[in-house]
Amino acid sequence: DPRINAGLLWLAVGPGLVYLVYLLRGWSNIEFLIEICYSDVSFIWGLTALGYLEIDNLNRRAAFISGCDTGFGNLLALKCARRGMPVFAGCLTAEGAASLRSAAVGLRGKVETIIVDIGSTESVAAAAKHLELATEQYGGLHGIVNNAGMVGSTFFDDLLNVEQYREVVEVNTFGVIRVTQALTHLVKKASGHIVTVTSAAARLGFIGMGPYTVSKFALSFYCEVIRQELRYFGVSVNVVEPGMFKTPLTAAENTESRLDAMWGSAPGAIKRDYGECFFKASWRRLTWGLGQFGCSRLDLVIDAYFHALTARFQHLRYQIGADCQFMMLPMSYLPTGLRDALFTVGELIFRVPVPECA
Repeated sequence: DPRINAGLLWLAVGPGLVYLVYLLRGWSNIEFLIEICYSDVSFIWGLTALGYLEIDNLNRRAAFISGCDTGFGNLLALKCARRGMPVFAGCLTAEGAASLRSAAVGLRGKVETIIVDIGSTESVAAAAKHLELATEQYGGLHGIVNNAGMVGSTFFDDLLNVEQYREVVEVNTFGVIRVTQALTHLVKKASGHIVTVTSAAARLGFIGMGPYTVSKFALSFYCEVIRQELRYFGVSVNVVEPGMFKTPLTAAENTESRLDAMWGSAPGAIKRDYGECFFKASWRRLTWGLGQFGCSRLDLVIDAYFHALTARFQHLRYQIGADCQFMMLPMSYLPTGLRDALFTVGELIFRVPVPECA
């Protein structure tokens, strides 16, 4: 982030410059300390102000957003259109596309829906071919927002199989790679942005979230690689890392149906190891945790997306949500042993159930 680099440079060099003035002008020690505080506060305020500067001509900045049927993608498409941006909204279903078009009637920017399944190479190729022609009038794509994704199967690894991992990785990781590779040449034309949602789960391994965590961890480091590669072409790659938010992906009824199916198909030995009481208690704890800690402020994530697309000075990574900023992010920097110990303490405090044979 250029602003962070500038801030670190000032904090390293600034006090020395102030001290030089202190020697030349004969300030008292109190004046010297006051001047240092004033200069640092002024500079930090200036950096913050720069973050609010937007690019101009939003009506010429076309964006492709995946996963616009519901949730983050849907809300972002509408926000971009309200601000006058041309939006190409990728939807998985015709119903989702129709609902979005209806909601976008009368907005300043045009919303064009495209039916695309990011898990299908053929579907992504067809969408890319359409966008090639549709974005000519805008000089390419100003931005790609890789928002589409899935949660998939959630429970202990013992109850999962390789296909359940593959299903999630196919969408969350390979799906994003598919879209990015198919559209990067259009972003290069406009020296634009590739904005990708990963997750706070990409920083920590949480019990029962194997497929999702694996897919997001791989995706996070894919973004690390292409950020270095595409900077030569003036393309920025930004990552949004939300914590736990209440969206259709995390709806309790969807999770319950997946868990019931997994438990029903589990081998007898696995059922004996964990026990049905543990399974049901875990399900209740999961829904309780989502209700207690899941954030309903979806606008926080939407604002981060929009900032990455339209700000003159973007962040390379956006950590969104109190759980991400104050728990997951700090814990990701701790030594592994200490982190595991804190997880154990947390399990005791919140009375997390344990398998019957543990």
